Amino acid sequence: MAIKDEVLKTLDMLKKAGYTPVDAVYEGAVGVKEDTTLAFMDKLDEKQLVSGVIRVIYTTDGKQVRFIEIPVGQGGEEQLAKEAGG
Repeated sequence: MAIKDEVLKTLDMLKKAGYTPVDAVYEGAVGVKEDTTLAFMDKLDEKQLVSGVIRVIYTTDGKQVRFIEIPVGQGGEEQLAKEAGG
């Protein structure tokens, strides 16, 4: 069964059982180094359909791994405010 079908059937099953599904979200990682993927993320962000961070991973000398996190969506902005004491 395709993922889309499974999620939609699960949502329908919950509704029929008297529950109210609020949302279905993906948690994980998707590589966003490509322009087309970043453009897709922008579209999701505009529609407030994404929440989290984009982690840019790099090395300093070819050995030490570092990263920078860029908040995406409403959840990211709220997290920054909490960290800043707001």
